[in-house]
Amino acid sequence: MTLRILHTESSPSLGGQELRILLEMEALAARGYDSVLVARPGTPILAEAQRRGLRVYGVPLRSSLDLPSMIKLALLMRRHRIDVVNAHNSKDGWNAALVARMLSIPVIRSRHIASRIRTGYFSRLIYGPLCDVVMTTGRDIGAGLVERGVNADRIEAIPTGIDPDRFANAQPGALRVDLGIPAGATLIGQIAVLRGDKGPEYFVRAAQQLLSEGFDAWFVLVGEGPARKHVEAQLAAGGHASRIKLAGFRRDIPAILADLDLFVLAARSPEGVPQAILQAHAARVPVVATTVGGVREVAIHEETALCTAPRDVAGLASAMRKLIEDRELASQLAERGHRMTREHYSLNLMLERMDRLYRRLAASRRR
Repeated sequence: MTLRILHTESSPSLGGQELRILLEMEALAARGYDSVLVARPGTPILAEAQRRGLRVYGVPLRSSLDLPSMIKLALLMRRHRIDVVNAHNSKDGWNAALVARMLSIPVIRSRHIASRIRTGYFSRLIYGPLCDVVMTTGRDIGAGLVERGVNADRIEAIPTGIDPDRFANAQPGALRVDLGIPAGATLIGQIAVLRGDKGPEYFVRAAQQLLSEGFDAWFVLVGEGPARKHVEAQLAAGGHASRIKLAGFRRDIPAILADLDLFVLAARSPEGVPQAILQAHAARVPVVATTVGGVREVAIHEETALCTAPRDVAGLASAMRKLIEDRELASQLAERGHRMTREHYSLNLMLERMDRLYRRLAASRRR
């Protein structure tokens, strides 16, 4: 039986949260799903959905109670005979949930980040009566919601899955040639939206420290975002810009990981389970990460990664140096990370769990 899912996303970015939505829409089509996305006009996710040939509509979603947007959402829900609404962000969450409740359509309120929610009446409403399930991308996010008063029985953790073979079998691509990095040079990289919570400034400062100490390596930040100008200013002020490259947004992530000797995520704020770390694990690339939010679920210190406290530049630099110099340890951590990803974070497992959740909610509507 075909199920019709409406995803809503008001984010202005294109990072892990937004890419998960697109991944799910594409992958569930083979399981009999007809998915629709609502996003704000001019946003990267809307453009990317169009590029992939997905069904997407631009709706303003200017505020949490945007009557014109609510009318458009109601028309779309009726036109596409939506079975379940999956709301992924704040402004779209309020508009979509209120409309769906009026139309008796089940609602999932997805929570992808681990930052703390407010404890007032409106938070209790959006994570309570206005949704049927709170879907999180990691256990840490769910624990934080419970601490803020959300009923644990309403929460279901379904981490983003990846296709391990897509990364394990990749070959190096054009990254080094594009950036002028020698073929045999040690290359350390972070792949993430250039945004403050991802800690690009701490990655750069750790790289500058290592280079100042004479460490022979190259560094690359892959991704685009609002922190780019700040990072460029850092490089201009702190030196070593010739060895620390900004690659911008790229689609050849498996090939980039195949080129890396070490993957780093220097995040300074809590988030869900990062897809980039799972991808590095799948590619058997050693990982250095910070102990924030859902990162800790997949970057487990001295088991699948070396971990440091957020904002600890010296600790980050030390962990990078250790895994480059101790290749046996690096290989052991990478292999354990690879095995964990295959067993617990595969794309198929994520799709099976989302399929069960959607079908359960759709069935509850028909009863």
